[in-house]
Amino acid sequence: MKNIAIIGMGKMGSKYAKMILEDESIGFKLVASTRIREKNLPNVKDYMGTFKVYNSDKELFEGFDKGEFKCDAVIVSTPHYSHKFAVIEAFKRKLDVLCEKPAGVYLKDGREMLEENNNNNVYGFIFHQRTYPINVFLKDIIDNNKYGKVKRISYIITDWFRTNAYYKSDYWRSTYKTDGGGVLLNQCPHSIDLLCHIFGMPNKVMAFCNEGKYHNVEVEDDVTSYLEWDSGVTGVFIASTGEIPGVNRMEITTDRAVIKVYKDKIEILSNEKNDEYYFNMPDESFKTDTKLETYDFVKNEAYKDVLKEFGKGKVVATGSDSLMSLYLSNAMYLSSWKKKIINIYDIGSKEELEFEKEFAEEMKKKI
Repeated sequence: MKNIAIIGMGKMGSKYAKMILEDESIGFKLVASTRIREKNLPNVKDYMGTFKVYNSDKELFEGFDKGEFKCDAVIVSTPHYSHKFAVIEAFKRKLDVLCEKPAGVYLKDGREMLEENNNNNVYGFIFHQRTYPINVFLKDIIDNNKYGKVKRISYIITDWFRTNAYYKSDYWRSTYKTDGGGVLLNQCPHSIDLLCHIFGMPNKVMAFCNEGKYHNVEVEDDVTSYLEWDSGVTGVFIASTGEIPGVNRMEITTDRAVIKVYKDKIEILSNEKNDEYYFNMPDESFKTDTKLETYDFVKNEAYKDVLKEFGKGKVVATGSDSLMSLYLSNAMYLSSWKKKIINIYDIGSKEELEFEKEFAEEMKKKI
């Protein structure tokens, strides 16, 4: 069994600690953590004294250096801006890393975190929704063109409703200076990751981010964006924390079908032949042999599955994977702030590095 430390014992960090402490099959023994806030203490109170607790990530790493505990890996579950420090310090000590989303606030930080992994330690991100059976099924049928080539994507995810109290629940929430952003950076990294994971990175984006539309906050709580892919696929992505009841629905149009994806169900309305066949029919009268298929899904223990994979030295989403959603959300912000279409280039290219500079300059105006 490997030893692990958790940096950031908030809502999610303490949740991971509880899983590790109560389930040996995950493959880790918790040996150290940063301090635990009172409201999160119930997750681990029965185990206090079985692992060391430090006041900060810096003190935890100093404790490791002094030999106060030994560990093989860390989980980083701190506010967004602090991910970079914790991840790089772990790499300096040749530790494996599993980090909460996103890879940071700036794509530049995420890229530099990846580049610091000089020893090729295991490095992954907790994009647990990739493991949902419904998403595994969807990716498989898209990858294998089971219903033809994708033409258009519509992804509406507005069931992220948050109260005003939520935005006041932690000191770091709801400002660009302390949080880095709103719905795109807090709730939507999972959704944006799925979009990129299943369909690949878009090459263009035009976005409209509405700041404080529904809440008294300076960050965005409502987003509408238009996307294009190199293949000719077009799409829209809509997200909000201000709608109740909200919607969680993806619709994918292919040249043979319409695939409707809900939280726990997929409906597929398909034709026997692709649209080219119907385009070339000799007259206006045409008939399709439409078939409806419905698939129901039950969620797995996704977070635990991610931890178990990490215990085996594997990850669900790599450090490189994490840059996709961060790049796309950065591009959405910049598009909205500059009121222009943003072209997306290969990470590390001259054009992408210029994008990083422009994004940083605009972010300075926000903080």
